[in-house]
Amino acid sequence: AAAALGCRALREACARKLGAFEERVQVHRWVDVVRHNDERGGCWVTMDGMVFDLEAWLPEHPGGATIIPQQALNADSTVFFELYHASRESFTYLKEFYIGELAPEDLAAVPRASEDTASSDFMQQLREFATPFRLRHPRPEDAVHKSF
Repeated sequence: AAAALGCRALREACARKLGAFEERVQVHRWVDVVRHNDERGGCWVTMDGMVFDLEAWLPEHPGGATIIPQQALNADSTVFFELYHASRESFTYLKEFYIGELAPEDLAAVPRASEDTASSDFMQQLREFATPFRLRHPRPEDAVHKSF
């Protein structure tokens, strides 16, 4: 918003508060996410391997400050995000809270927040929207093998 309004002071204040995007985004271990939430009273949530820091958002959240910690901590919360955010307008805020990705080797250890799963349409939309800002993990199938 600060950039769109051309308000340099606001843009600089936001950068100081949030930190530069590249500086705050990193790969997180699952145990560190859980530790942050449990021992430090944090509110890091995960969706489709992405990690979001929602601590600053809780007091402003239209659904109240307690629903996210009650339903989304220490589990993959993608299904709840779809359930409560049908309009997809909330996608526009994801980058603001994105702090990185779970380590690929930890993805299987993340429990689901619900027995239900997010719809394939929602997952496709989420991934298309988030792809421009997500960290890229090298996948084994993308490896380049050189022969001599």
